[in-house]
Amino acid sequence: MNRFGFIKKNSLFTMLLSLGIGIITVLFAPDTIYAETEVLFSPRGSIKDAIIKNIISSRDSIDVTAATFTAGDIAEALYQAKEHGVAIRIIIDQAQDVILYPVIEFLKEEGFNLQFLKGNIGGSMNNTFAIFDDKLLVTGSYTWTEYAEKFNYENAIFIDEPDVVERYKREFESLYDKSVVQGASRVRVVATSNEVKEPAKQDSVSNAKEKSGKNNTLKDNVIKFVSRKDIEHLNISEDKQLNKVGKRLKTIEEPFKQFVTISFDELDKKFGSESKLDKSEKRRLWKEEYEGKYVRWTGRISFRGFAVYDWNKVGISHKGSSIDVNLRFGYSKQRKVMKLKVGDIVTYTGRLVSLRSSLSSYRVEDADVLQVIR
Repeated sequence: MNRFGFIKKNSLFTMLLSLGIGIITVLFAPDTIYAETEVLFSPRGSIKDAIIKNIISSRDSIDVTAATFTAGDIAEALYQAKEHGVAIRIIIDQAQDVILYPVIEFLKEEGFNLQFLKGNIGGSMNNTFAIFDDKLLVTGSYTWTEYAEKFNYENAIFIDEPDVVERYKREFESLYDKSVVQGASRVRVVATSNEVKEPAKQDSVSNAKEKSGKNNTLKDNVIKFVSRKDIEHLNISEDKQLNKVGKRLKTIEEPFKQFVTISFDELDKKFGSESKLDKSEKRRLWKEEYEGKYVRWTGRISFRGFAVYDWNKVGISHKGSSIDVNLRFGYSKQRKVMKLKVGDIVTYTGRLVSLRSSLSSYRVEDADVLQVIR
């Protein structure tokens, strides 16, 4: 009996002693208690897998800064997270905004909260870090590119220490605020109908041009003259109201597409390997007569993107099996493009964007498929 009583008293003493040690540890421990961290290296060190895993497991928010972002599978993971309701904000160096990377174009088209930020006095936004659910941070030299994973010697550290995460969170908010201010001038379409201004009292679009002294596009002027009253008259939800306006703008702009009646073979003789023009003559002729103009050609599909970030890329062969023209489609053509197959003969239209070179084909944007032969 006494033996069991001793055990009971001893257990109580041990429990009290442990509790006391725990209290003392908390009271006298340093302010920062570092959690366990994970450090990974590349090439092929599973950094990308770890990033994707944390994107998929996020439930509330993901904040990203990326000096360069070209990794398609990370973009796909972000897309899936966004579809599940995760709030995602992305800040990218402003220099990337003018480069037509498929991933960045995909993020734009899918309506991500995407901001571009430049550094001070010509500098860059060179940060690369991400915060998942305000709890986990990944940072390091690793950039969100294919090269970083496959070829570069990089490092990434994953840490969930609250104080460190909070400091990065504050820095992200500061960068985000700066990016919104810098990017304010590039926002051309209003976010909600409440922000649509009343129409100016000009008699016509041409008068508005003359008074402002600016060579505005037709789209700019139409947006400027859309009033809240006009939108409410549509008698549909606010989200669909602006979409409706956008569709009307598109139908207005369609007739103004300038087509050139030249076949692919004729164009390639002027600018391809058979051309007798030097580089300066090619550039001059291209700028003056063809760049920005629309063409209507027929060719065979040699390549079609299938991933969520490159579905709108289609390669066309006009001569042999090599790709002569790279087509880029807008999102309104998604259903049509997804039905295309490699080997289909298609008649298509599109706007000439860039010349063929030793490393790339002619590039055509705003493409549309008029006919498909299988």
